[in-house]
Amino acid sequence: MTNQAREYQQGMNQVVTHIHALEETARKQKDIIKLNCVMDKEVQAKVNFGIAEQAFTALQENVARADEGGRTHEFTRLTIINQKVMVLGAEAENCIGEDLSFVGATRVDLDIDPNIPRDDPTQPGVPTTPIDRPPAASTYM
Repeated sequence: MTNQAREYQQGMNQVVTHIHALEETARKQKDIIKLNCVMDKEVQAKVNFGIAEQAFTALQENVARADEGGRTHEFTRLTIINQKVMVLGAEAENCIGEDLSFVGATRVDLDIDPNIPRDDPTQPGVPTTPIDRPPAASTYM
């Protein structure tokens, strides 16, 4: 368990370092939205990493005391925190990445059927019936 916990810590440390590098990338791009997103993930990852360090210390204490229940509990905490940090690393990558649904500029091809009349139905013509204005309601104008 202790060896696995050390591997978790090394992995989390690498993720936090990578997120920091992504923050620098966002700063260079001068993209405030990406920067805010990455910084949010970085703060969360650092907090979780701090909690992981506390759990690792508690794990070592429980191993020294031969406390099986405490050791299992702290290892479980470390496993969950490791998973959270890995997810935060992936989310930070998504903050920087481009939208995957973008496939290029839109192109429109227009084929007009020659059998359709050329009259534009959205532009009404001049009315054929004369329009009579109603008489004035008051003689004062």
